[in-house]
Amino acid sequence: MLEFVLFWSLICFSVYYTVQWTIRSSRKVLPGPKGWPAVGVLFEFDLSTLHFKLFEWSAKYGDIFQFEVFRKKFVSLNSSDILREAFSKEPNASITSARPQTFVGEYIFDNYSDIAFASPDSAWTKRRKLAFQLIRSYGDGLSCIEYQIKKKLRTVSEEIRHLDNKNVDPSDMVEEFILYTLEILIIGQSSGKNGELQKVLRKLDFLINATANPGIDVVYSLFPFLRFLPLRTSLMFKEIQKTKQRMLDLMELLSKADTTEKGVYHTVVDVMNQRDEQGKQWFTKDNLSNLLMNLVVAGFLTTRGTILSMIQLLAKRPDLQKALQQEIDRVIGPDREPCLADREKCHLAEAVVIETLRYISHVPLSLLHATSQATTIGGYSIDKNTVIVPNLWTIHHSEKEWDEPFKFKPERFLDAEGLLLPSNNPIRKRVIAFGFGKRSCIGEVFARSRIFLFLATIMQQTTILEPEGKSLEDLLPREMVPGVSLQPKDYEIRFVLRSNLRPS
Repeated sequence: MLEFVLFWSLICFSVYYTVQWTIRSSRKVLPGPKGWPAVGVLFEFDLSTLHFKLFEWSAKYGDIFQFEVFRKKFVSLNSSDILREAFSKEPNASITSARPQTFVGEYIFDNYSDIAFASPDSAWTKRRKLAFQLIRSYGDGLSCIEYQIKKKLRTVSEEIRHLDNKNVDPSDMVEEFILYTLEILIIGQSSGKNGELQKVLRKLDFLINATANPGIDVVYSLFPFLRFLPLRTSLMFKEIQKTKQRMLDLMELLSKADTTEKGVYHTVVDVMNQRDEQGKQWFTKDNLSNLLMNLVVAGFLTTRGTILSMIQLLAKRPDLQKALQQEIDRVIGPDREPCLADREKCHLAEAVVIETLRYISHVPLSLLHATSQATTIGGYSIDKNTVIVPNLWTIHHSEKEWDEPFKFKPERFLDAEGLLLPSNNPIRKRVIAFGFGKRSCIGEVFARSRIFLFLATIMQQTTILEPEGKSLEDLLPREMVPGVSLQPKDYEIRFVLRSNLRPS
């Protein structure tokens, strides 16, 4: 009897493994670098510039390929069509909307208490809906935020008048402008560049930018004990927690000030008192602190890198500046302040903003996604719990997608009449600077509005020239300072008032 059971068990196992082998053999095998046993491709790229290696591999392996790090599977998506198939078409849009387990999400954002690093569930959906409503209420939806931005731009204009024709590093001016608008959004007021809150927000942003890139996260996710060692990155992670708490303390203090102006912080504090259907607190203190940190991180360095890159690019393109100034003069005139309603008529200015976002690809690798179940992308079978890498750097610099991708050409987004291509145009749809689908950036309109108003104000009043007595390097995307959000290297330029350049 025992022999009979063993015989048929052997037959069943043989059939099962034959079927499994046949299924695996019939699947299209994802191409990709093989790497080394156990460690995979870990030692084949620099942690801070993973996007360069993925760009190199995409030329060899195509629009979708796979690599492993310590037996963890990663799939890189390297074309706009593949990315849209993965993120905007069901059922993939839902399957790929999960986030992988990450060190940053667990340890920096308090066990995924935020909206950026957390995977979708009912609680996450409520938090994201709340964040979207807050941005609409305090950012895009109220005319008061435009008034505040324009008010700050008057200060910027006054500063430029004092700097007329002097060599200047524009980073301080740009950072103060962005941080001011963030303070207005979050707390309803600004204490200025000498205020403690701006200093804390600036420090928090640069700490996150230096530590939260995918390469570093992969290593710390695999070896979380590294956070206890006296390594430079580990010490920075600890400093992030201290700085985040300092930010909360300052916001709590400022929220008690005797003022009628309110911001996001006031609303989320009230939300903490709400209860769900079961009578439980659905929005906690951890949710509050990490939602605010999401807004700060997303709202500062990405816009900083874009505006500073745009200034450097324009300084090297006097012809483009002249065309922009002619458009601003025609649409707005020399005296009226630019407003958001002008965007729809300033086609070249909008094209410059879009091309800057494409050219620098300020977030080269979007936040990692993960598959919540097995699926198919690009004709390849993708296993459950595979990490998906949205390779925006390659998409924005691929010769398959763009003519001369490493040249700054705003005209690529204009038609023959000089009008901006519509948002559903295939060329414009290849720009994915803010993502799309279920995990797209909820602050895109707020960010692009600030960038447009800054650009229009600067071009209305000044011409940007190269510095006196020194050279200004061309802005090359491959040479930008690495991080979660790429930044241009430090540089100097001159702002010259247009009134001083016009013939008398």
